[in-house]
Amino acid sequence: MKKEADTKELPNTAAFQDEFTRSLLDSPEEVKEGYYLFKSKTGGYSMLWPKNAVTDGPPFYQRTKDSFEKIIFYDRNEKGNYRYSFSTTYSTYGESAIDSSLNLLSSGVSYFGEYKKIETDKTHIYFAKSEKSYEGATGYFFFSYITSKESQKGLEYIYSAECIDYSKSNCNIEIKKEEEKALHYMKSVKFNKE
Repeated sequence: MKKEADTKELPNTAAFQDEFTRSLLDSPEEVKEGYYLFKSKTGGYSMLWPKNAVTDGPPFYQRTKDSFEKIIFYDRNEKGNYRYSFSTTYSTYGESAIDSSLNLLSSGVSYFGEYKKIETDKTHIYFAKSEKSYEGATGYFFFSYITSKESQKGLEYIYSAECIDYSKSNCNIEIKKEEEKALHYMKSVKFNKE
């Protein structure tokens, strides 16, 4: 995509109005209503990107050649009183290092329970959820390690949902709905063959 494109011609979404985020996306055409396609520069995978989610440059975006990529991105809406955070980490370990990958994920999110294994046509998703309360507020976390059935590739995916201001009456996060959304994002991950 041309980085020098006039921002007036681009979609009026947070993702395309932000220069760095725009540089990561495949096209200004939505692939599904509300979503753009993120194709990794590692060549290893692609996933849906919410139209109002943005990321900043390093350290929120890091890549090592074709074997590692970490992105922290977020969708924040003051008027709607919500904040969604995403963190994805791509590696070329896949199923062969699933135990150590799940241990790393568990310690990163302070979760020490079991993972539910969900199968799609081309991936295994090791999924779990938790909630954390702090200062009277609760954040809901949905996380997984996704592996390719066709190659040694994997993606750690963490999605969290919380209200910006818990004292406001429009602070209502529907946990079931957020879990469905998290699984939708995780199932959208497609790994490229070698």
